[in-house]
Amino acid sequence: MDKRSAVNPTHLTAKSTLFMLAGAGNEDAGRIIAALGAQDELRQKTQKGAGGKSPIPEADAKALMVGTMAAVEARYEALGRYMRTEGYTNLLDIACGYTPRSLYCAQAGIDYVGVDVPVVAEELQAMFEGLGIEMDHPAYVGGDATNAASLMAAADMLQGTVLVSCEGLMQYLAEDEFEQFLGGVREVLSKHGGVWVTSDMGVDYETFATACMSSPDAAELYHAARRQTMAASNIFNEGVSFWDEDRRLSFIEGHGFRVEQVPFYHDDEDLVMLRNVPEAWRKAITERLDASRLWVMSVDEDYRGSQAIEGASQVENLSIEYARQGAILHCKVDGRIDTISSL
Repeated sequence: MDKRSAVNPTHLTAKSTLFMLAGAGNEDAGRIIAALGAQDELRQKTQKGAGGKSPIPEADAKALMVGTMAAVEARYEALGRYMRTEGYTNLLDIACGYTPRSLYCAQAGIDYVGVDVPVVAEELQAMFEGLGIEMDHPAYVGGDATNAASLMAAADMLQGTVLVSCEGLMQYLAEDEFEQFLGGVREVLSKHGGVWVTSDMGVDYETFATACMSSPDAAELYHAARRQTMAASNIFNEGVSFWDEDRRLSFIEGHGFRVEQVPFYHDDEDLVMLRNVPEAWRKAITERLDASRLWVMSVDEDYRGSQAIEGASQVENLSIEYARQGAILHCKVDGRIDTISSL
């Protein structure tokens, strides 16, 4: 395994979104799976899901997958609809993962830059170039959500007003990391104009996973398995998206943004995952979709606080020097530790 994978554990879960979108009929997701040669990985995941020993009863396991995939499909469609409705032609996709958004944007005439940890960005850029799609700049760049300089460098590749998006990121950010992220996004929007939009604040994705389950016991088995997986992967699981809404809203507004909530789902949308499912499942999932919101953040021009990006005004590599004096080892550390500077 690339040593960078070891310090970026969240990237290991990123392909799950790609596989779920492909399962929901997204053709661009299928193209990326083929271009990455990930068909065997997808097949193994499918076989493991079908034949593995899961403590969750088979019917509830299917219900879990339908609910989860419906939420992922709706999330993908929500951002696409917002871009089309608002007429944005530039998208800065932070923590983009393996979403097929870049292919959608290429077809729709939207200039796209996806930012993710280097191990992901490099793989996706090679895939993008292999598909023969021409752009004046890379479609994917390595960056860190808490490093304002890396976000600005990516945004500067785009000309004109920018729509900033992030999906599935906030659950991994602690308060101090979120503060740095907000500072970086605010700098980007102050320079380029536009808004930041995310479903991470207004959608409780965990409720979709258990929406159609037949018993509380099955739901608890799911939550226990999820906690075990997160712990085994050493992934922080007390992130911002788990805060209550008032705390999130107050924190974001307190760092220089105005917040608007808009519908996440519209009744005229034809989600593949809502076709041919039991009516009770459709009702349970739709109720959660209707209760969900996209959060749209714009710069508060009256804000006079600090940007909270200390140590991230430029991309600086981490430097560690060792020197021994007798029995004493001296260690001098310079620079910043994040996913792009520490390797």
